[in-house]
Amino acid sequence: MLLAMLFLLGGCDKKAEETVEPESKTITGPRVLKVTDDVIKRLELKTEVIQKRPVAVPLHLTGRIEPDVQKEVDISTRMSGRVTDIPVKPGEFVNKGSVVALIDSREISDLQSQLLEGKAKLRIAELHEERERQIYEEQVRRPTQLITARALYNEAKVQKELAESEYKRLSGLYKEKIAATKDYVTAKATLAKAQVNYEECQANLAREEHLYKNRAMLKRDYQLAQAEAERAKNHVKMLTQRLQFLGCDQTMINKVLSTGQIGGIVRVIAPIGGIVTFRDVAIGEQVKPDRLIFTISDMSTMLLRVDLPEVDLGKVKLGDKVKIHIASYPGETFQGTVSYISVLVNQSTRTVAVRARLDNAKGLLKKFMFAEIELEGTPETVLACPKDALQEHSDEKIVFVKTPEGFEERRVKVGFEGEKFCQILAGLSEGEVVATQGSLMLKTEISQLH
Repeated sequence: MLLAMLFLLGGCDKKAEETVEPESKTITGPRVLKVTDDVIKRLELKTEVIQKRPVAVPLHLTGRIEPDVQKEVDISTRMSGRVTDIPVKPGEFVNKGSVVALIDSREISDLQSQLLEGKAKLRIAELHEERERQIYEEQVRRPTQLITARALYNEAKVQKELAESEYKRLSGLYKEKIAATKDYVTAKATLAKAQVNYEECQANLAREEHLYKNRAMLKRDYQLAQAEAERAKNHVKMLTQRLQFLGCDQTMINKVLSTGQIGGIVRVIAPIGGIVTFRDVAIGEQVKPDRLIFTISDMSTMLLRVDLPEVDLGKVKLGDKVKIHIASYPGETFQGTVSYISVLVNQSTRTVAVRARLDNAKGLLKKFMFAEIELEGTPETVLACPKDALQEHSDEKIVFVKTPEGFEERRVKVGFEGEKFCQILAGLSEGEVVATQGSLMLKTEISQLH
């Protein structure tokens, strides 16, 4: 009883009428409970002003925990082969780039053999290209040699004509027995030598002119050699890329090329860091490209999947906060943020898929857990009253409004309810003050006025 408490708080020497004074024993209007300021202070009664506030209506739904988008990866091989080693176990955490399996593949061995052969052919093609380049560059310099050949030819022609002239002169004198036989023989020999030199220079000039006229053909040979070398290079590149696609890293490829030894072992690498949540392979087993052998999940963050009724779609937007309760952790409240709202409505259930991202640093959230969800919803500015101020009397909502005479009992009509405030449709006006903490004691005492 409030009266008894007031006696205890105020002391035995104080009278009850100093603290609570009912207006009358017969209630004809709104009931008012008179309480002095001193009693309000000692009872720690709290009040709050009625005003317009943004009130968000929480939506209570159920959903389930799922892996975050792009943070769960299924791993399979891109070639057939036999598993030789599995260094990880289910439930074990692996870092990105860690080896999760080793596979011996005949397909890899064949490609490595083709790569070695292609590398050898590329070397031959490059040497041929270099030779044709040197020949072409030499022929490009032919105009200098052509000029030299033409000068030598002209000089040899002059020498030949002089030798012919001298020979004719001495031949006539020799017939008339004027010139000596020795001079005649010398002139004849000089003419023969000049004739030979002339013919050699003429042939050399003809050769240089022919080569110069056909230098385009020499360039074509060089271009063909370039094309062959490029084709061999592309073939090696294609084999390298295919090996990389099938799982061979560059270090393994370089080792094959440098040593010439074929291995055939491929390392299956973890594409992300996370927990091995699925493994369906054993050592010695044959695997194929269409078979799932591992699943790795990064569970540092998780997604909450909720199917939101279509009628409530306007109450939720991206960025809204959600509170999650899991049956496995009754004293724990998880929080997240709405990160995805589908653009489609399920025609059968008339629901919209909503996703909220949750932090899972402690690792408490597991895949496919069921959850109770409170979606905060979009706030709406309304005349709001604290929910602590509401009491029930005769199936009606009442509050206690502070007036100069005391606390007046007031019946109110309530709309939607948020987490701490509710919408007031009738019974209160903006600026009025209502009791919050201690309103239950006021209700109990004012009920005794009957």
